[in-house]
This record gives sequence, structure tokens and C-alpha cells, in this order.
Amino acid sequence: MTTLGILTSSARPGRVAGPVSQWVESLAGDHFEIEHLDLAQIALPAFDEPASPKSGAEKTTAHGQAWADRVTALDALVILTPQYNGSYPGALKNAIDYLYAEWKDLPVVLVGYGWADAGEVLPLLETLMVRVDADVVASVGLGFREDLSVEGELFVREERTAALRAALETVASKVGELQSVSA
Repeated sequence: MTTLGILTSSARPGRVAGPVSQWVESLAGDHFEIEHLDLAQIALPAFDEPASPKSGAEKTTAHGQAWADRVTALDALVILTPQYNGSYPGALKNAIDYLYAEWKDLPVVLVGYGWADAGEVLPLLETLMVRVDADVVASVGLGFREDLSVEGELFVREERTAALRAALETVASKVGELQSVSA
């Protein structure tokens, strides 16, 4: 079965990522094996590898290698990000910066949440993921008041649910194509 990672990027106490992650899993769980990646639990230190990830050098730290192994094991990824001050959390940027080759051609769906449907964070994160050669399939923004409360209660608009379903179908199709090419 295709492995889909759900990456929770908020590491702060009191985050509302849990219900958002459950919503994604409820739409994806029948079609994918789900692997949860929680940056609060992974707790990568500030990037400390001696070589740039783009250089192709092997990881020298146990945490860098473990992170690379987890991402390499995925067929696709959904990144959940809050919008903090118009951008993504530092923990997410750090986790992305640890890797380079592992992102190449990985089908990725971005799910942002915040005020105004996370409209500031999603374009920034898409630019970053394209920069590291990920295959950004779609972005879905959830808004406080329209889709969820600031406490994390979900009442997602149907068009957002339909957008995520369509994105996940595209991911499943892409992964199927990738697996048949590499077989």
C-alpha cells in the first residue's frame, strides 16, 4: 500500500494541528497507509550537519539520518502548517533544510490553516518546496471561523474537503505512475 506521511509542523503547546491531522487522515486513510510525522516529537535541533544537504554528502548525525530515512520511506506527503506571522513555523523550515535529495519528486500536498485561509503561508511554503524539487500537487487553506475555531473545532467547508479529496486522488495517481515506472 502507498505510504502517505502527514507532517505536523507546529511544535507549540496548545496547537490546533491535531484535529486538522485527523481530518486529513479521515479523507486519506482508506487509500493510503498513514505515517504521522510530528515535529514536536521529532524535535530536530537547529540544522547541524557539516555539509549542505544539496551537496549529496551523507548525513553524519543520528537525528539527520533518522529524519532522512523517515522521509525517504514515504511515497507522498501532506504538510500541515499553521500561519504564524504570515509564514510557516521555524521548526518546519529547519526540517526541510535538513534534506534535499529526499524531497526530489516527492508528491506533496500543503494544508495551511489560519486567518484568511492561510493565504500568506501557502504560497511561501509552495515556493520553498518547489525550490527543493518536491512535486507540489495542491494547496488547501483552512480559515479560522470558516473551517475551524481557534480552539481546533472543525467544521470544514465542503469545497475545502472536495479540494483535499481531489489533491489526494492526484497524489494516488502520481504515486501509481511513479511506482509503475520504477518497477
